[in-house]
Amino acid sequence: MKIRLLALAVAALMLTFIVDVFAQGDATPLGPEELGSKIYLGPVFGYNSVSHATQKLATFAGDAKCPYFEGGTGQGFYVGLTYEHHLGKKIEESTSSIIGRIIYSMYPGSMKQQGDKFPSLIPDLVDPTGWSFTTTETEHTVDITYNVLSLEVMYKQNISVDIPLGVTAGPTFEYPIQKTILQQYNILRPDNVQFAKSDKYKYENNDRTVIVKDGDIDNANALRIGIKFGVQYEIIIGEGYYIVPALYYNWSLLNVKSDEDYRINAFQVGVDIRFAL
Repeated sequence: MKIRLLALAVAALMLTFIVDVFAQGDATPLGPEELGSKIYLGPVFGYNSVSHATQKLATFAGDAKCPYFEGGTGQGFYVGLTYEHHLGKKIEESTSSIIGRIIYSMYPGSMKQQGDKFPSLIPDLVDPTGWSFTTTETEHTVDITYNVLSLEVMYKQNISVDIPLGVTAGPTFEYPIQKTILQQYNILRPDNVQFAKSDKYKYENNDRTVIVKDGDIDNANALRIGIKFGVQYEIIIGEGYYIVPALYYNWSLLNVKSDEDYRINAFQVGVDIRFAL
């Protein structure tokens, strides 16, 4: 509840700032003269290089003797709509704008952590009625699906009217639509060893894989709030529209889980296509 109130408060402050800028009408301007209009709309799409940053994500919750995941990576995409309002009295002198986006974004990730080596009993090859010892190597894996609906509000400042290279920065408020985890504990070698079954877990791969967790992420926060900043370059295609390739870094202010030090950050490469209204 506190997180939602914080997000609403920040959004209200940003909206107040935007309305105040528009009302003043003498803010620092942006935009080539050819564009003509102050307001632009269009699609946006791009690629996410995702970092799942953690140092102590438990492989088995509540068991301090088990190893911890130490982070992972993933690759995803985003798509949505962008809105840009150029600031200043004269569009031909404008060098700044407010940009808003509504985006569907995917932040998948995978982590691996080597497990302990255990002595295991296997049937004796010489005496079928007897047993012998071997060393078992194990591995913990986790696959995260984390898809969000994002609302971004960013301020853009170009170098000059003649150089359409600019920097952007602002908050992003992201509501997780899907936040699931598939966590497994696998026997890597030897091939003739199986887990002793427990009613607590499910098993696959001829009882060589334990399904530790398959479902929603436990204790997941209701929002992801981040700070997004980057650089962009405006390429005029024709009268009334242009494309904008851009590079961003999206840094999370909140943990994914309320009980774990675990954040999802992303390096983003994308393109906006903006049309004048």
